[in-house]
Amino acid sequence: MDDSRKKAGNYGETAAAGYLEALGYIILAKQFKAAHGEIDIIAKDGVYIVFVEVKYRRQTNFGGARQAVTPAKQRALASAAQSYLVKNGLMEMNCRFDVLEVFGRENLKINHIKDAFWVV
Repeated sequence: MDDSRKKAGNYGETAAAGYLEALGYIILAKQFKAAHGEIDIIAKDGVYIVFVEVKYRRQTNFGGARQAVTPAKQRALASAAQSYLVKNGLMEMNCRFDVLEVFGRENLKINHIKDAFWVV
């Protein structure tokens, strides 16, 4: 990933984390890396551990960011989530997968998709 895309991704993740904290979520981890993938943000929302995929777009011309969370990406997120749960002794916790679409720069817009997908 080139440097400008990495900076844009970090900007989106920082904005997303601030948004979640403003909603009362507790951020547990950022950029959690596992053998089969990375989770942008892991947070606690009440009784849920929430695994958050952040998709940042400067513009909406090229379609919504949620289309980028393909079935293959969902499987990678699920595998990384399982690693996190096992590593932290949290296998009994309720969990869900959310997607946060972050758009723009000056006029920041966030679309929070709770329970964005299910993994079987």
